[in-house]
Amino acid sequence: MLLAGTSLAISRIGLVVHELAGHGGTAVAVGGTVVDAHLFWFAGGWIRYRVPEITVAEDLAISLGGIAIETVLGLALWVGLRRPGSLGACILRTIGAALLAHAMFYLATGTWHGYGDGRVIHELAGSARYPIAIAAGLLACTAGWLGARHLFGAVVATVPAPRLAGALVAIVVAGAVNVVLDVGELRLRRDATYAVTMQPERERAVARELAAWQREQAAPVSDAERAARERELTSHHRDFPFLWLCGAGVLAAIVAGAARSPRRTDLTVTVAPRLLAIACGTAVISTAAVIAIDAAFHYYW
Repeated sequence: MLLAGTSLAISRIGLVVHELAGHGGTAVAVGGTVVDAHLFWFAGGWIRYRVPEITVAEDLAISLGGIAIETVLGLALWVGLRRPGSLGACILRTIGAALLAHAMFYLATGTWHGYGDGRVIHELAGSARYPIAIAAGLLACTAGWLGARHLFGAVVATVPAPRLAGALVAIVVAGAVNVVLDVGELRLRRDATYAVTMQPERERAVARELAAWQREQAAPVSDAERAARERELTSHHRDFPFLWLCGAGVLAAIVAGAARSPRRTDLTVTVAPRLLAIACGTAVISTAAVIAIDAAFHYYW
């Protein structure tokens, strides 16, 4: 319950900070206005903004605003809580590492494949996007390793015997709860804007070239011909699966960090009810806040 509540709370708080403070705040800072937003209850989200005569630098700053604020907050938590004296402080510091890992993973894969917040860098950097993506991916792995090394020993110390198995079960259950909520909502509440935002450049290129090919045909194109041409274009625009490689690398780093986590003997065996109440209460309040903010945008905008 503690880990599940904490992970849900930080994902909801992180969503609001990333979209509204990061992207929206940057758009307002350069003289623009936020005109629309959609926040999923358990998944991601997007905002739409308007900036008069936007420059390339402003476009880049806004697109990276969410990643930047996650990075700053993550570093602040990680550096500011170098000597946590309680389980709660230990979890807060690990949240900092998690924010860093998420920000760098999103930057790495978005820059490589040309989707989400990394799309502008993908377009501007050219072939330089590859070393940028690799560097960000390595930082994501490092943050994952540090966070797991810092927290896993504390989790093991606070679960009853068999402690190692109990800690693994708690982590898997917490992750599964959030994944099921995230993926389930995305499947149930299909959003066209979100789908386009998260579409990699490879898929956009296939769609553009397929549409151009259809316009060039003198006679109407059958479904079979269209499907065959789409398969040909998809094969032509095949991309290296960097997202999966980076994800596997982060997961391996987390496992390695957990294996190197020192045993904690200064923590009580049981989780304090107050800490559990704070985690679950924050999860409920932050989720309700996301729902309220999303509803407010739909009502007032």
